[in-house]
Amino acid sequence: MPVTLGGVASGMDTDQIIQKLVEVEARPIIQWQEEKDTYSRRKEALRQLQTKLNTLNNATKDLYGFRSPFREKGVQVSDTSVLQAQASRYAVNGTHTLEVLNLASTHKVSTDQIKEDEILPAGTFSIEVDGNSYTIKFRGGNLRTLSDKVNEIASSIVSAATIKTIDDKSILTIESKVPGKKGEIKIRGDEEYLKKIGLVKGEKGAAKESQRIIFDTKYFTGYTGDKPVEDEDGTLTVDKDGKKITIDAKLWREYILPVEYKAQKQSILELNVTYSKEKSEEEVIPYKIEIGPEETTVIKGIELKGYNISRERPLEKKPKKEVEDIIGVGVVSVEDGKRTEKIYKLDHNKQGKQEIPIGQDFADKKITKILFYCNDGKATFQDASLVTEIKGEGILDPKNVIAEANDARIKLDGVEIVRSKNNGIDDVLKGVTFNLLSTSTKPVTITIRQNTETAVEKIKKFVEAYNDYLTFNNELTKAVKSDKVGDYQKDKNKNGIFMGDMTLLRLQNALKTAISSAYPSNVEKPIKMLYQIGVSTGEINAKWETIREGKLIIDEAKLVEVLSENPEGVQNFFGSDNDGDNRIDNGLAFKIESILDPYVSAGKNIIVAKMDLEDASIKATDERIERKQEHLKAYEQKLRQKFAAMEKAISGSKSQSSWLDMQMKNLQKQTEK
Repeated sequence: MPVTLGGVASGMDTDQIIQKLVEVEARPIIQWQEEKDTYSRRKEALRQLQTKLNTLNNATKDLYGFRSPFREKGVQVSDTSVLQAQASRYAVNGTHTLEVLNLASTHKVSTDQIKEDEILPAGTFSIEVDGNSYTIKFRGGNLRTLSDKVNEIASSIVSAATIKTIDDKSILTIESKVPGKKGEIKIRGDEEYLKKIGLVKGEKGAAKESQRIIFDTKYFTGYTGDKPVEDEDGTLTVDKDGKKITIDAKLWREYILPVEYKAQKQSILELNVTYSKEKSEEEVIPYKIEIGPEETTVIKGIELKGYNISRERPLEKKPKKEVEDIIGVGVVSVEDGKRTEKIYKLDHNKQGKQEIPIGQDFADKKITKILFYCNDGKATFQDASLVTEIKGEGILDPKNVIAEANDARIKLDGVEIVRSKNNGIDDVLKGVTFNLLSTSTKPVTITIRQNTETAVEKIKKFVEAYNDYLTFNNELTKAVKSDKVGDYQKDKNKNGIFMGDMTLLRLQNALKTAISSAYPSNVEKPIKMLYQIGVSTGEINAKWETIREGKLIIDEAKLVEVLSENPEGVQNFFGSDNDGDNRIDNGLAFKIESILDPYVSAGKNIIVAKMDLEDASIKATDERIERKQEHLKAYEQKLRQKFAAMEKAISGSKSQSSWLDMQMKNLQKQTEK
């Protein structure tokens, strides 16, 4: 803007006059700016509302469907130094005792002590773990070089390291990465070379790989093979220590192996069998008796005098039908949905240990089930094991064994169980995962119960989110009542920024209706309304002032009680399937999520659309202000031009007046002369 000296000719402060005129012209901008601020505040309020609705929606989702907490189970362990346990919702409530007899350990071997700078000769050998074999081709070098080579080639099955022992000597350790007996390290190669570096001490003789069958009732099922079973009568008794079973007449049962067994040609099923059959007593006195006088007769040691007795034998009994396949076992392999089985009839006259050569029928197959049957009498099967003789086949015996390859052994409720690992044992007790930490000196008590803590916490979050939304929405839509005429204008700033907004009011009313509604239930102990679980808008007969806002309060003691006694009812109340299509279509949580969906769904939901409208109003107002500001610039320039012209005119007039005045004065002087 050019520097001006306003009012020099006129004597007026034209700059101030122009400023005042421009300020008057700019008054609409102030109003528009206030409107823009309102639009911005409304947009920010909607953003906050959207956040609170999203929080409520997420809290609602946590109360039904796969996120439902009402079937969650907790597990308490009496000695956490022995084991840790986690329970899923599929665990069954109850108390169990568990003993950790032995922890699983990984096989670890070492070489003899070797000088660190000693150069070992080149050599070739193989390392095998759990059927995976790698050949180590060593070109020679020190012990560390050999360690690096083992890790380079066989790192998927073993871990090698060098450990300094004394002064300048070290050992090479090789540790299996597979726990349990199946992780045993098998070494093959040049025996003399491996003896030289102190890794082996000679050829390993034949050994037996054995998997003991620990009987557990939960693994027994009815016979599912092709052979027809006409009579399923009989009983199966499982001994508490899991070592034996007894079948009493006419029963066929399959035992599912908890751990599958890979059979080889030399594999056998080894077990002790005893069989007995009770003989029915002969009928002794089904005789026809005739009585007469003057006779003495003795019957079964009883002397009868004075009677004439005659007896008549009954007809001969019909021979009993013989039963085929009195006792036996079967072996089943199921791979890729294909079932292979073989039934082996046992000699019921032979008592004690029997060996069944299953390898000839199931070589290279995985044994998944063992079948036991007894068609007549009573049979006991005990000390059953799947055994495979492992021949030397070039396997060399490690010289220095730091740790043996051992399986974990536990005893659950008196039944001994073997597993190859310590952690993540999830196939022993349904829905429970064990992590074994140490052996036990006494039984550890495991208690599985309903986990009410998680459910209570999620219900609290839901109530908190609902109350937070309700308070905020009430503030947005608040309408202050004016008792006197003219008070509205004075109190209007106390009203909510969305007073009378039907979109927000409809949402609030819909949610309040959902909260107070009853929901049908098809469970044994139905819960139909929220107050039944200890959540309500206030106590019965409470004052309106305390409940009119509609906030929820929790009676936590009642909530915990209901969750403990009737978790199914609570779950069904929040979300259930009413029409039998396996899809949730009813319940409080389902209803609230349905109400919220148009407001929180991804993309162009109702709240986003309202925010867009506020954005459009802000943009339109900015454009009006910008146009007005451009107009003010032109208006000010125009005013300055007009005042400049006025000053120029006044200045010209004054100059002319001064010239005339001077001429008159000169004329007067001349006249006086």
